[in-house]
Amino acid sequence: MSITIESDLKEILTRLEQKIDNVQKDVSDLKLSTTKMEVEIKGEIKTLEASLRGEIKALESSLRGEIKTLDEKVTGFGKRLENQEFVSRGILVSLVIAILGGLAKLFGFIGNP
Repeated sequence: MSITIESDLKEILTRLEQKIDNVQKDVSDLKLSTTKMEVEIKGEIKTLEASLRGEIKALESSLRGEIKTLDEKVTGFGKRLENQEFVSRGILVSLVIAILGGLAKLFGFIGNP
């Protein structure tokens, strides 16, 4: 009976060794596949970073252009306001002179011709 036990143990050991070898092979395959995936992911990240940098630079340049345009418009509005203030002062001065002339005529400071 001990002979059958020994042969059974040998078979069991052989099976266990085969299973361990298969597990080691699977682990090695997993390590290789994870390494490949890491390389692919790093490449994709670099590509994404490069494209994002390009897009950011494009947005910055377009924003600079828009800011310059808005600055020119604000400067134009300032000039228009200065012109409008000048015209408003002229109208106000002429109105005050007309009112003073009317009052002078009304109270007789200026004689009738």
